[in-house]
Amino acid sequence: MIHRSGQAFVHGCNYPWSTDGTTVFYGLDFGANVWGSHVGVSTRRPAVSRDFAAMAALGFTVVRWFVFCDGRSGIVYDEAGVPWSLDSHVLVDLDAALEIAGDHGIALSLVLLDHQWMFGGLPGLLPDAATGAMHQVSLPSGRARILAERESRNALFERVLAPVVSRYGPSGSRNDLAHAVFAWEFMNEPDFVVEEWEQDLSRRVTTPIRFDALAEQVSRLSDLVHRESRAQTTLAAARLRNLWAWDDDGLGLDFLQVHTYPDLAHPFRDEDVFGKAATALGCHRPVVLGEFPGNGPMRHPAGASPPAWTLDDYLSFGLAGGYGGAWAWSFSGTDAYGRLPVEPLLRFAAEQPELVNKRAGLPGGTVNESERS
Repeated sequence: MIHRSGQAFVHGCNYPWSTDGTTVFYGLDFGANVWGSHVGVSTRRPAVSRDFAAMAALGFTVVRWFVFCDGRSGIVYDEAGVPWSLDSHVLVDLDAALEIAGDHGIALSLVLLDHQWMFGGLPGLLPDAATGAMHQVSLPSGRARILAERESRNALFERVLAPVVSRYGPSGSRNDLAHAVFAWEFMNEPDFVVEEWEQDLSRRVTTPIRFDALAEQVSRLSDLVHRESRAQTTLAAARLRNLWAWDDDGLGLDFLQVHTYPDLAHPFRDEDVFGKAATALGCHRPVVLGEFPGNGPMRHPAGASPPAWTLDDYLSFGLAGGYGGAWAWSFSGTDAYGRLPVEPLLRFAAEQPELVNKRAGLPGGTVNESERS
């Protein structure tokens, strides 16, 4: 994995979804939603741009952002619940996101689906994210069967995923934005939805997917990305013990991610990766620390007991341990892990100026006139 700057260590973070401080826009950043409203990036462009200016000022060159999440936005479904097309807003929102990122010297690692796509679904009645009015939603049973059935999987791929990826390739209609796409990821943390991985299977997944069916989609996406774009492909293991499964050559992935949320109260839930060199993981591909608590000792879920590793520690460990990056969770700060502390990032930028955004340390991410040339 090599960044367009030529660096093997890619300084990034998770911006999984945006927030205005009141509304958490999980699954709402791209396209109209199941409430019948549209609150995507293009409708909130100044606010999102301010977020990217701040991320650039913290030194980030890559930002990981979720697109379709659990299927609540951006996709038009037929009467049987099968993907029919992209909606009329999603590409406008994606264009806006890539324009904003590129303007701030950042490339996006775009996560197409979240593992919550396989969850049982939303309640039948929920408030509209834009107005607060209560509406009957069209996602009461989830979208799991789309991936479980071959015909529906094909529809999702051909009518939704392929048009998005191809749009930003050399032959696409927005090839001018290709530089702002760093990687594509089929699904976030699929460990929780794989039928054979009973130890990790979420209780909220009533229709799990077989590994071979999921692997087929991952491989298919890799083939598409490598054929139609200049971007890379990746996948994230939520559990270190499952990382090996994604290292198969047949999947065509360019780099892997491991997500780590160690908990001293549950030491056997997942092995702590901290202190293990990347070469010790036995993978043939570069590995990124794709998620970890950005401020674990101070901010974490109630009842959790994270070890004392700080953001300073993770950044130093990732760099010295031969990882392809260390992408903390999360800039958005919409869960119990909170927002990223600023001082460790400014220290890293000062110590590793060749690895960070040229706007690092500038107020609000402001670009010097000399950098525009």
